[in-house]
Amino acid sequence: MEHLNWDHSMINVQSLDEAVQLFAKHGIIFQRGGKHQAWGTANALGYFGINYIELISVFDQKRADSFTRSEAAAVYDAVQDFKQQRQRLNTVAIRSTDLQATWHRLKAAGIPVSPIEQGERLDEQQRLIRWKIFFIDGQIEGMPYPFFIDWQSPDTARIAQLREQKLIQSHPAGDLKVVAATFTVTRPQEVAQKWATLLASSVVKGSAGFEVPVQERTFEFVAGTANHLSTLHFTGAQGKLKGQSIKLGEAQLFFE
Repeated sequence: MEHLNWDHSMINVQSLDEAVQLFAKHGIIFQRGGKHQAWGTANALGYFGINYIELISVFDQKRADSFTRSEAAAVYDAVQDFKQQRQRLNTVAIRSTDLQATWHRLKAAGIPVSPIEQGERLDEQQRLIRWKIFFIDGQIEGMPYPFFIDWQSPDTARIAQLREQKLIQSHPAGDLKVVAATFTVTRPQEVAQKWATLLASSVVKGSAGFEVPVQERTFEFVAGTANHLSTLHFTGAQGKLKGQSIKLGEAQLFFE
């Protein structure tokens, strides 16, 4: 049986180094993750336990222009934002313990899923990192779908490996945890219901909009015209960061 959880969030950036330095000034550690050779993109990763943020940018424009949105929707969107010099949150990745079951469930529901593919990148130590992944083309009320990923190992084993590689580590800013994401959409109840279907979850009426629980975390859908993921919410901040926001272009991260 499939079990789903919020794996990571993407932020499209112009310069990985500048974005990493911005977060470092606030006591948040990001490290270079490596390159997706097939897509011409590179990333930097900041871990908050097993949940993490991926900063993504283009290193090879020719390769980045070589694939279509139907092949890798979220990466395609990152490339388009790079070309338009736009920095913002992209979408979220959902981790599945049974990617085949998730794919078949969504396919049966009429969701335009891409084929399951083997993803890979070389990290900064030239280690090959591999995963299985599928994307969803199209949009919900103008907003990108999430995509689904399987790291092909239990969470406990992956956490141990990430700690051994010193990717999961303490942040000077505090014991930070991503607890919620806010999506600003024109029809929050309808969009929340569609996401609940994707995630085999339910919709709960919240104080500001409609919420879809994802294990111990929450996706919140509120009224607005952006039709996009707009804010990530953290707990555990200490010192000057507590009660503050970090903005990177249109992306906002709020720390409590």
